[in-house]
Amino acid sequence: MAETRAEVPAEARLRLLVEASSLLSDTLDLRAVARGVARSVVPVLADRVHVDLVESLFHPERGAMVDSAVLFRVATFDRDDEEAALRPDEWVAYPPGGPAASALRTGTARGESADAALGLSQLFVPLRARGRVLGVVGLAREPGGPTYSGTDVALAEEIAARAALALDNVRLYDEARATAVALQRSLLPSPQPRVTGVDTAQRYLPGSRDLGVGGDWFDVITLSCGRVALVIGDVMGRGLRAAAAMGQLRTAVRMLAVLDPMPEDLLRHLDVLAQDTDEVQLATCVYAVFDPVTRSLSYATAGHPPPVLQRPDGTTEQLPQPSGAPLGVGGVPFESVTLEVPDGARLVLYTDGLVESRDVDIDDGLRRLGRALEDGPPGLDPLCDHVLAALDRAAGHEDDVALLVTQLTGLGSDRVRTWQLDGGLESVSAARAWVRSTLATWELEPMVELGELLVSELVTNALRHANGPIELTALLLDDVVTLGVSDADQPLPRLRKAKAADEGGRGLQLVAMLSARWGARPTAEGKVVWCELPRSRP
Repeated sequence: MAETRAEVPAEARLRLLVEASSLLSDTLDLRAVARGVARSVVPVLADRVHVDLVESLFHPERGAMVDSAVLFRVATFDRDDEEAALRPDEWVAYPPGGPAASALRTGTARGESADAALGLSQLFVPLRARGRVLGVVGLAREPGGPTYSGTDVALAEEIAARAALALDNVRLYDEARATAVALQRSLLPSPQPRVTGVDTAQRYLPGSRDLGVGGDWFDVITLSCGRVALVIGDVMGRGLRAAAAMGQLRTAVRMLAVLDPMPEDLLRHLDVLAQDTDEVQLATCVYAVFDPVTRSLSYATAGHPPPVLQRPDGTTEQLPQPSGAPLGVGGVPFESVTLEVPDGARLVLYTDGLVESRDVDIDDGLRRLGRALEDGPPGLDPLCDHVLAALDRAAGHEDDVALLVTQLTGLGSDRVRTWQLDGGLESVSAARAWVRSTLATWELEPMVELGELLVSELVTNALRHANGPIELTALLLDDVVTLGVSDADQPLPRLRKAKAADEGGRGLQLVAMLSARWGARPTAEGKVVWCELPRSRP
């Protein structure tokens, strides 16, 4: 008959509880909690121990499966074989009528005086917290050892209760983190729009701190006349508040981009918006616009790390940073930089989480980024993965990481047609003939009648209200043909409802009604009024 072990002294019980609490309080990892339990009870309460957890802790969407008594063995420990703690995880099925299944079902400890084959004294203690059974701890003593006394069971239950609370905290943290990350990802663009002459690849990695969510975002916005806006930003701070502020700023950028402002003007409006919120939320941002016709890149920054340009030969350079404080600071003017980029160049936008950490300053991080880009593979997606790996971000990082890589290619001369009008009375008929010839050259004869009608209205409007030269532009994009009329008049036209007695005012209504999209934007010389014809239209 097995001997009865003397009760564990009160001092030893207290010391064991303190040690167990210390092992369980400093982690938010399920396996670390389980291994902490296993290590704490050996050898005071057991010679061997294993910790098995229910499937719902790993796959919350599948729900609890306690009744099936099929659990995932996360940790084991043996006083004579410490390597047992490193054995691979595995699924374990307990017999329905056994003590382990009973402990899971009832939520109370169950034991066996001796195993028929091994002669082990065994105890199964459920891991129960906040009304949930999260698993079971199995304790065993060597053959011939003492059976578990009431004091032993109470001590094991106390340790299991603390472990279960730690496990449930991990569960709650994981659920909150999953919600926060889902919110963050829902605010990011997906999928990216198709833009002629522009290919993009992007990565977003949530940070590991707090709830793993911050205010990093990126965006690709199609603009008029084949241009595209490339945006990246980072709201300072973390948590749902930062994510919500990020969503507000991203929405504001998209709304402002429709108006086609200069990059510095867009950031100025964003700065005002950031200051007008209930609580000022500082954010950094880069707003860049690429024009495939002129092959020009114009950008403005608001306290953000500098954009990087990779030239077609693979070399990289940090682009100049124009003046601009973070959004929300106020009182600091923004400026734009405009430069011409060669076909095939890549613009690399990123947040500071990619190049900066506690152990790496930003200057060293920027040098590492340049080397990673120069050593990377040719494809955009493989290049993004290579950069993350080279900067030790592929396996996670305490701060969020956003990366947007864009390859910029201008429109070929066969896709761009321009023509200067002299401004005489015959300009409208000449413009119609030019559009007819252009669309025929592109083998788009079914669009000729509509194109002639729309360009007539745009040219007539320019002749009536503008002075100076008028220029027509036609762009052959992948999905649409864009017709634009440029003049030196500054005020932008507005769509209005013409009254019955009005002789004019219906031209823009016709343009808005018959085109896929239309608009007007300011230029350095005046303005451009444009409209789009979908190539799929018969």
